[in-house]
Amino acid sequence: MVHVKFCGIRRPEDTEAVNRLKPDLAGFVFAKSKRQISREQAAGLKKQLDPKIKTVAVLVNMPAEEAAALANSGIADLLQLHGDEDAVYIAALRKRTRAKIIKAIRLQGTEVDNTLMKEAQQTDFYLFDTFVPDAYGGTGKTFSLSLLKGVRIEKPFFLAGGLDADNVAGIIGQVQKDTTLLPNFYGVDVSGGIETDGYKDAIKMEAFMKAIRG
Repeated sequence: MVHVKFCGIRRPEDTEAVNRLKPDLAGFVFAKSKRQISREQAAGLKKQLDPKIKTVAVLVNMPAEEAAALANSGIADLLQLHGDEDAVYIAALRKRTRAKIIKAIRLQGTEVDNTLMKEAQQTDFYLFDTFVPDAYGGTGKTFSLSLLKGVRIEKPFFLAGGLDADNVAGIIGQVQKDTTLLPNFYGVDVSGGIETDGYKDAIKMEAFMKAIRG
């Protein structure tokens, strides 16, 4: 089963669409971006969501105490680290919460930075996204799966970056044909690909789900 995360949920109409379409996870962005929401907004949206849908706090270099508080208060079921969080930070976070942790690894050039992979070893999931200078994520840029060739991926991972209803099935198909990637392939993460004019579009959200699950 391919798990689906809709990221950047920020309005009541977004939660209505999420509850109807039932992705596995919904992301709240706390990092500075056009999709950023406050802790209070996230708490309100969490109450509106089907409890079966797990919430993910998307963070960039937030102090470990604050990040843990988002999970321990029940606002976020998982924590997604999209900044420069290193092994020391992750260890500190582990001491403060039992929430599962996703670490984003932004890909560039011709190979994966093994140092980044090593720093993220304590987390529960990897999330592979596209590297764009001066941006920590949500850029809508795709990357070639060839960048993951030969990389030892020893935990479940998400794919992100430029996914939409038109390309997601093909990308999933490529992963499913790759015997090295498939065993740990967990899911996909989409944000910009289900938006129109910067806001979540229920029609595009539905099309994305249909592209994956029919």
